[in-house]
Amino acid sequence: MGADHMKNQKDYSVGEFILRENDVADCAYVIMSGEVGIYKNGLKGKIIPLAVLKAGEYLGELGVVTGQTRTAEAIALTPVSVVRITKGILEDELSKAPAWVAALLLGLIERLVRADELLRKHQTSDEILLQKIEPVVKNTLLVSKKKAAG
Repeated sequence: MGADHMKNQKDYSVGEFILRENDVADCAYVIMSGEVGIYKNGLKGKIIPLAVLKAGEYLGELGVVTGQTRTAEAIALTPVSVVRITKGILEDELSKAPAWVAALLLGLIERLVRADELLRKHQTSDEILLQKIEPVVKNTLLVSKKKAAG
């Protein structure tokens, strides 16, 4: 990551959003500690869980590479520490890789984007992931509504 990764480090409390669906994708993140719930918003407030990510895993890379907006929500399920990887850093590193590596990465990302859309279309849900993500999301939304009303 380099010696100055500390200036790109950010901490999140339980229930804080790291990424919001449809936001501009200006960076990706590497999780240093904690657990992050990744989900999509379905119809009528349904939560479609995609993954629970842990230390050493990354998030937000799809939008940075494709230039599209964020395709999912990311919420801290525990206290989380991440390192921010800007679009410039990612593009710089990709430019150093052989052309076939970049092509492979872009192909994989296109497949993931199509899979995400199928999940949303069919409202598919993994119950184990849902049990982990849904309580934190619902509590966060409830607290937000109370703050807005009070």
